[in-house]
Amino acid sequence: MFIMKLTLTNPINDNVYKDDTFKQVSAIARDAIKFVRAFGGAIMASTPHLYVSALPFSPVQSIIYKQFSSKYSNLAQIVDGGESCWPNLQRIIRGYDDGVISVAFSPDGKRIASGSWDKTICVWDAETGLQLGSPFTLGHTDSVWSVAFAPDGKRIASGSQDKTICLWDAETGLQLGSPLTGCTGPVLSVAFSPDGKRIASGSFDKTICLWDAETGLQLGSPLTRHTGLVYSVAFSPDGKRIASGSLDKTICLWDAETGLQLGSPLTGHTDSVHSVAFSPDGKRIASGSHDKTICLWDAETGLQLGSPLTGHTDSVQSVAFSPDGKRIASGSWDKTICLWDTETGLQLGNPLTGHTDPVYSVVFSPDGQRVVSGTADNTIHMWDGPTDAVVNLHSDNIPRHPSHSLCYSSNPSHTLLDSNVYIPGSDFNVRTLLELDSGGWIVSPKGHLLLWIPSYMPRPSLYSPNRLFVIGKHINLDLSRMVHGSRWIECNYMGNIAR
Repeated sequence: MFIMKLTLTNPINDNVYKDDTFKQVSAIARDAIKFVRAFGGAIMASTPHLYVSALPFSPVQSIIYKQFSSKYSNLAQIVDGGESCWPNLQRIIRGYDDGVISVAFSPDGKRIASGSWDKTICVWDAETGLQLGSPFTLGHTDSVWSVAFAPDGKRIASGSQDKTICLWDAETGLQLGSPLTGCTGPVLSVAFSPDGKRIASGSFDKTICLWDAETGLQLGSPLTRHTGLVYSVAFSPDGKRIASGSLDKTICLWDAETGLQLGSPLTGHTDSVHSVAFSPDGKRIASGSHDKTICLWDAETGLQLGSPLTGHTDSVQSVAFSPDGKRIASGSWDKTICLWDTETGLQLGNPLTGHTDPVYSVVFSPDGQRVVSGTADNTIHMWDGPTDAVVNLHSDNIPRHPSHSLCYSSNPSHTLLDSNVYIPGSDFNVRTLLELDSGGWIVSPKGHLLLWIPSYMPRPSLYSPNRLFVIGKHINLDLSRMVHGSRWIECNYMGNIAR
């Protein structure tokens, strides 16, 4: 729909469709998808920003920018430091006041659930990054350590510091029944069985518990073999086994029906195991550890496959397989996400950087096209997942520490400083200090949405000496021709002719 709005005024050049090959059509579709994922939230908030904000910030090599930028001359112009191609960091979701410790994709890939130290669960639109409904607030009384979608996408399970598990209606946010009680310590991990009938939980009390997902009743006795708290649990794809990772540096395998331990614990890590995950075919297990490594294991024999994967410089908090089983994503206290080739064990490209605090949770989208990460910096990041050569958005020349201050020029002719519209009676002898809001909008004192700064750009101060905005050190915006407010239609040269 968004792209259609552009093409109504300026259809894509017919040359693009010559020799209508699958490759050409796929390239256009991929470009359009990335455009919507990057700017969909801003466009939904204010449709004119399809032109005013989205087009100027599109990479210069994108098909959309090449086709339409010359037709819209009265927009903000990036004169230095813009992106040439779509960055791997697609979107930053902001809205939390505390760390995001767990993230999960719905089975259809349309929603993301998150759990936070602020005691809430939130659900987000995976395309636009907008929050769906209100936070789930009436269940837990302490931090939410883990969230998981049921296989049918209709329910969400959450485990908390308050020692309980809650079940939620994923659409309405209503709690389903009473909290599941029985653990004697904080619940650090929850996982649904593939058929959705059971929930496994790992706890600070060193046990794994199984629960009936319909009745909330505990199934049998807790599974007790670990000698330290259980950080992570995961069901095998066939639902017959459960893997658990523990402070005791081991991974254990369990029969999901009988609760019996299968074989001896898997040993090899030199520190606590924070995360475990089964490969989609159930033949391998990945584990992430406080020893800064990821290990791969044969799920049948328990033998370690190859050497540990090394590259992180701090504790590995989360690991996840891609749906095709060819890649692993890992999140670490070193504030990065790494992608790995599961066959060779080699790291794919450079670490993904952008978080300003430890990464606690990573997950692939069901189609394998995106990676989502949750972190102690109160944000959720959405990354492009399939690339084999990861290119960092943030170079060493761009500040990575967030700040939200924004300075307007004292020059009355400044494009965004219209004394008759936005700042009546303003004293132009002093600079006006405003805020870049949490949604990325430059907002006038009267609440007008003037310009949206893409969430994947760093959040340093913006400073304007006249009509030039500087985002960080090397991203410069020329606003001398930018129209806004009721004049936004003049961004297109046809708009000028019409007037």
